[in-house]
Amino acid sequence: MVLNNHYVYFAVNKIKTDMLIALRISFIKPFLACLTLFLFYQTVSAQDNLHKWEVKPYAGIQQSRFDWSIAGNAAGTSPNVLSELIWKNLKGPSFGLDIKYNITERLSIKAANQYSSITRGEAEDTDYAEDNRQSAFYFDLLNANKGYLYDANLQLSYQLLKFGDFNINPIVGLSYNQQKFHLLESANNPDSKGLNSTYVARYKGFDFGAELVLKMQKFSLGATVLGGFYTYSAKANWNLIPDFAKPVSFTHKANSFSLSGDINLAVPLNKSLRVEVDYKINNINTYSGVDKAYFNSRSTEETQFNGASFRKNALLLGLNFSF
Repeated sequence: MVLNNHYVYFAVNKIKTDMLIALRISFIKPFLACLTLFLFYQTVSAQDNLHKWEVKPYAGIQQSRFDWSIAGNAAGTSPNVLSELIWKNLKGPSFGLDIKYNITERLSIKAANQYSSITRGEAEDTDYAEDNRQSAFYFDLLNANKGYLYDANLQLSYQLLKFGDFNINPIVGLSYNQQKFHLLESANNPDSKGLNSTYVARYKGFDFGAELVLKMQKFSLGATVLGGFYTYSAKANWNLIPDFAKPVSFTHKANSFSLSGDINLAVPLNKSLRVEVDYKINNINTYSGVDKAYFNSRSTEETQFNGASFRKNALLLGLNFSF
């Protein structure tokens, strides 16, 4: 009987222990489930507080300059600069729209478009008989108060480093730029009556660089530097020269390198709206390539395209809407 009571005692204690373990397990499982739901809710709430979209319309003014030249033959000689065109003091209004999508807190993609109208400007057309721009035998100063500049790009940005309020964000992207310049009749030159020649240039390629951002409570200050490798193509319509074919009188093909920058000041008005001021610069250098001239009564001729250079500065004011 004593032995049997001993077994009964241990059997009862084991049942109690198993019941306590079962009760603890049954309590822990709902507790863990509730904790998981709570953490998930907090994560979702934090993501909801992140604005996914940013839309920024803006407007401002731009000033630009563009030039190109060709040699006398395909070898780049006779002379090394035969004809040179310089468009300078080109001014006009600029309008743009940037749309940004924040994929995650660190990764974002942005599509940007900017259109600038040329409403003021002048152009110099010079031909030389000897090397190094010597012995000019033709010169004309013409109106160039017509045309446009169009820039479009798609950029992927990632917040790589964060030091307190300071961020470093590498950027890669695709770019397309198109420009149309005019040569128009000048009141000082009767021979230019009816002149309306055009030169359309296109740049296509990719950009790489970084954005540096300092975010403070009352404002943020950003600086972006980008380099770009582009293919360059251009076509011209010289409407007053009878020997040239129309609408394509000659074409240019080459490669280009771009260096651009943007300084941005943003002041928040509330959680969803900021006022932003941008100062943008863009320099594109185009290397030597091929000039092809098309004629009405003779075969196509090739000479060396010596290259081109483009410079633009723009001051822009915009509103950034976040949602």
